[in-house]
Amino acid sequence: MIHVIVTMILKEGVLEEFIRTAREIAAEVRQEKGCIAYEYTVDIESPISSQEPLQKNRVTLIEKWESVEALRAHLSAPHMKKLGPRLQPLRESVAIRVTQSIG
Repeated sequence: MIHVIVTMILKEGVLEEFIRTAREIAAEVRQEKGCIAYEYTVDIESPISSQEPLQKNRVTLIEKWESVEALRAHLSAPHMKKLGPRLQPLRESVAIRVTQSIG
């Protein structure tokens, strides 16, 4: 299984607009062949003492794909080319990690 973890810092005051667009994208992506999970998340407090400090403008996207081929197809999907660019101007930064399950 392939995991994609996308950490985004949003510009001030755009969270609601980001969430609206992200929900549109997520609904389409979850129907793609090979998509196991596609969830946008925000920081919350927890009882874990070693948790990183909360950031109100941080959004983390957690994706799970059956294969690299499914991820590749996702990246070129028409809805990603249409909706993805709408998120770009709302973000200050983006960091992406791609990992594979080991067992």
